[in-house]
Amino acid sequence: MKPLVIPGLVYLILYPLLVGCASYFLDLPEFYLFLLSGIYLCSALIILLIWLTAKTKRIIVDQSVIIFSSLFGKTIIEPKDIKKASFAWTKHNDEIVLLKTRKKNYYLSDLYFPFNELLTDLEEIITTYNIRSNLNSHYGLN
Repeated sequence: MKPLVIPGLVYLILYPLLVGCASYFLDLPEFYLFLLSGIYLCSALIILLIWLTAKTKRIIVDQSVIIFSSLFGKTIIEPKDIKKASFAWTKHNDEIVLLKTRKKNYYLSDLYFPFNELLTDLEEIITTYNIRSNLNSHYGLN
């Protein structure tokens, strides 16, 4: 969430200061101030919408069904829909899970809370339903 919030807040704070200074020193016409204010309001609304969308994202594993919910609705994935599950790591040793379905790819990371419980539930679903994955190499069983 920090990669979204910090640049957004910096933009929302610095933009009016820079436009105000430019308006004062360059004596901008009223049309330009109106245009720049409109750009600021539109971008502030977009930043707010992105923040709300990210804040409302949830993943629930319930009775072997994975439910992705957010501000825009719910998506239910059953184990039969999952073609492959891949586990990967970033250079900072953060774990990322890729779930491939017929229509979409879903990426899960530690941004979803509680991630450890989510991983445990996913591993149980993968082993129970024999979903193709790199889980064995993940644990060094190969």
